[in-house]
Amino acid sequence: MSGATARAGANVALVKYWGKRDEERNLPAVGSISITLSDLLATARVGMGKEGPRFRSHGVPVSGVAADRMAHYLDWIAGRLGAGAERLCVDVEAGFPVGAGLASSAAIYCATAAASAAAVGASIDRAELSRLARVGSGSAARSVFGGWVEWHRGTREDGEDSGAEQLLPVADWPVALVVAVVHDGPKEVPSRDAMRHVSRTSPLYDGWIEAQEEDLESMRSAIAARDFGAVGRLAEENCLRMHATTFAARPPVFFWLPVTLAVMQAVRQLRADGCEAYFTIDAGPQVKVLCSPERVDRVAGALAGIPGVVRVLRSGLGSGVEILDGSVPWK
Repeated sequence: MSGATARAGANVALVKYWGKRDEERNLPAVGSISITLSDLLATARVGMGKEGPRFRSHGVPVSGVAADRMAHYLDWIAGRLGAGAERLCVDVEAGFPVGAGLASSAAIYCATAAASAAAVGASIDRAELSRLARVGSGSAARSVFGGWVEWHRGTREDGEDSGAEQLLPVADWPVALVVAVVHDGPKEVPSRDAMRHVSRTSPLYDGWIEAQEEDLESMRSAIAARDFGAVGRLAEENCLRMHATTFAARPPVFFWLPVTLAVMQAVRQLRADGCEAYFTIDAGPQVKVLCSPERVDRVAGALAGIPGVVRVLRSGLGSGVEILDGSVPWK
């Protein structure tokens, strides 16, 4: 299939995005701040074809809801980029578990958006690409940029002011992330379904919304000051607040497994032993641990020894989405 190929990294939110003010446009109820990863990558090759599957994963046709969602997005982005009635198709390869709470959709849809723009020859900047990627998967807006990134909630109904921007490039403050994978399969409740249910039924959800602006401001300040302890503490607090809303939903939504709690406790013990590390957990059971590059081996070794941890992944900060072939989609 001729076309263009792009690669994007997953991202991990330190101040979480949880809930939507507009589901169709993937407009968030709150802003968020994240780091983009260098080693959890997805590659998307987009081309045009009048026949055959619209969505493949590692060359194998995808069916069901995921295929319908991707086909709808490909049609939308083709229209938005001025490609008219072109029938876009995509083949995606992800180098890490998909649908398991590791931001696979962010990497996949970010790469798909960039490859689509390159395939049709659209000349856009990264800010516009971020808004385009957001419509596919909300957090994909953040993966466009590298390093430390903020995704703005925006206030416009059309979403044109809801995109991401870079707060710090990778070289300005490199940190590391260690991921304790505790379950390889897809999570029981997809993120978008959980967000909808929690926002409608959790009595704690309004408090989550009200506290977010303070967390965002505090995180911006901590990043600007390169204050690792403040960043880590804020990330843990924000993570626990988000998951508290899911526990309080009616009926409750549980993403954690018993081993998730064991990993969290191990991270707290690492800190008590003088190894500064902090956890965060997205909509899934996997635990992401933020640490300095010098402490990666110690943190990874501690997590790997916990019964129930399937494997441990390591990553530094990535530089954002990149085109591997085809024309560059941004100015």
